Amino acid sequence: MRFYKRMAPVKVLSFDLDDTLYDNVPVMAAAENWLLQALRNDYPESTLLGADNLAAIKRRLIAEQPMLAHDVSACRRRVLAEGLRQQGVDPQRTEELAEHFYQGFIEERGKITVPEATHRVLSALKQKYRLAVITNGNMPLEHTELAPYFEIVLKAGPDGRMKPAPDLFHRLAERAEVSLSEILHIGDHIRTDVAGAVHSGCQAVWLNDNGRTEADLQCLPQVALTRLEQLLELL
Repeated sequence: MRFYKRMAPVKVLSFDLDDTLYDNVPVMAAAENWLLQALRNDYPESTLLGADNLAAIKRRLIAEQPMLAHDVSACRRRVLAEGLRQQGVDPQRTEELAEHFYQGFIEERGKITVPEATHRVLSALKQKYRLAVITNGNMPLEHTELAPYFEIVLKAGPDGRMKPAPDLFHRLAERAEVSLSEILHIGDHIRTDVAGAVHSGCQAVWLNDNGRTEADLQCLPQVALTRLEQLLELL
């Protein structure tokens, strides 16, 4: 644990999800693999719709409509619909099929493994603080074992632009009826979580559990931790 700035009183703890409360890498790999396999198995006309094709479609759509980059769910639906259309699927069915594949992907996306340490930390902190989620992703939290811990869940897209934009932090302050400085945001990403929180007027904890150096920081958090469990010592 390393302190950089004095902490002010805190009323709400907000958490990033992916790679902060669980390991997101294998989850995303499995979900992406499921999607590509489902496209190949269920609709032979989409067999040429691989990862590279989908990535190229995504880049083009975001270039044409930059706000799509702030809503991963809307973006994925659009990419799937456009990809299916390009593969010759009946245009009247593309939206329906895109939604079908999207819902399957989201189901896989929610198959997370929550470490025992995460449960222990959240259980203890919930006794003393109001807990919230601020995420750029679309993990279906409500269908996971993490859901009972959190009072407020804010996602980029429906609730504002992605971190590090201030939208989600400001929305949390409004929803929780607290000042921005009374929010302590905990996350692993130096730009979206640390810089996003600090520049929005919140306090920040950097979960540096992958050995990055201070030179990587764009601005200083209040504290840097190497393990999530250190929150119980800090708070």
